[in-house]
Amino acid sequence: MISLKRLPIKKGRMSSLRNPKKIKIPGLYVYCNKCKLKVDQKCGLTGKKINSCTVNENHKYKVFVYIPGSDGKAKTKVLDTKDENEAIKQALAFREELEKCNYSNKINVTKTHVPRTIVEGMAYYISYLNNETPHEQEHKQRSKGHLNEVERYFKYFLDYLESQEIIITSITIEKLDKNVVGKLKSYLLNEKNYAPKTYNKYIGTMRVFIAFLIEEFDFRMKNPFKGFKRLRSEKKINTIDKAEFHDLLKIITPDNGIETLSTGEKKNHYKPWLKGALLLALLTGRRREELVKMKFKGIIEDANKEPISICIEDFKVNRSNDLSAKESIKVIYVPVISPLKNLLYTLEYYKYKETDKYILAPEEKMERRTIMDFISKSFTHYYKQLKTGKKLQFYDLRKTYISHLYAKHGEKARIITKHSSEDVMMNHYIDKKVIAEVAMDFDLFDL
Repeated sequence: MISLKRLPIKKGRMSSLRNPKKIKIPGLYVYCNKCKLKVDQKCGLTGKKINSCTVNENHKYKVFVYIPGSDGKAKTKVLDTKDENEAIKQALAFREELEKCNYSNKINVTKTHVPRTIVEGMAYYISYLNNETPHEQEHKQRSKGHLNEVERYFKYFLDYLESQEIIITSITIEKLDKNVVGKLKSYLLNEKNYAPKTYNKYIGTMRVFIAFLIEEFDFRMKNPFKGFKRLRSEKKINTIDKAEFHDLLKIITPDNGIETLSTGEKKNHYKPWLKGALLLALLTGRRREELVKMKFKGIIEDANKEPISICIEDFKVNRSNDLSAKESIKVIYVPVISPLKNLLYTLEYYKYKETDKYILAPEEKMERRTIMDFISKSFTHYYKQLKTGKKLQFYDLRKTYISHLYAKHGEKARIITKHSSEDVMMNHYIDKKVIAEVAMDFDLFDL
């Protein structure tokens, strides 16, 4: 059985695990997922005695089996139990399966590993999402946020089952029917206070999960989540207007960048290149990762040696489709409109042109991933000071760009944004207020 990583299940207080005596079974020991070390007499984090360890919830039983004739290669497995005797049984079963399969990875898809209970099914699905199966053709890069969301939804479903006095460790997958989920809707809307949008997303996730198990293991059952109807959800798309954006740029100063946390600690949200980051976001409409990884060598010039577009990789699409070969990756050409051209000159285009330097903060020592988070948090920190009553996020600059682009060029805007359809743009990016404002300049018959 594949373990259910980080999935919170209500249990009693966890006690420290003990390393089984070697005489019982070789290769079975306690492993710390936090320290990434074998748990011994001392804690890997503090160096103090192991009984003082503060992260013992990360201690797992792990089995290590050498592959005969492989020059030291081995197979390992983190076990899904905290009970020593059960760990010994699972370790022995793991060793036996390896021997049966001649130490092949095919152990993961043998019939002895078909999940039986709901909890086991969740464990298998999470392992699948983490690409822990031997089927490489099914592997796909998924964001940490998505994985955490699925685990959170699973926890809520287990909480729901407990509220219905259903024993979560014994209910089988095939017993999951419309009677079991009959009160889930009211539980999510009334107990969890889900908004319609979140409710629809939750039900969709659970529907996909059960459909996966039915397809993967040929369970003879109907998907009970197919009976749930989508709730009407009004999508609110926020954008920033011209006055707000200029006011925002004015207050981006070192003094305004200091935030005092509840602990008394002071946090600095200011960087000299922060204004350039917001301008680059507004004038290109690209996502954070694309912004921080744009390079001067990606700028394409016209016959007069003036920048006309910026070629960048669409990281989100390439990750979701697992595209890595140069000939298959998706790229986007961002048009260099007049204000963007002026910005590039301000960012020392002629100094860095055709180099491998990043367009944004080329001399910054901070990691690019850290810069992404810094920009988002800094935007929120400064925007709050405008006290507009709106809750705008950094990502709304992308929606602002796309809304104005669509207002100007209509469906043709999709050629630039590379969205799959006009519906996707309208449902997720287009602010109807922007369309209305632009339409105010519409003239009919010169009246």
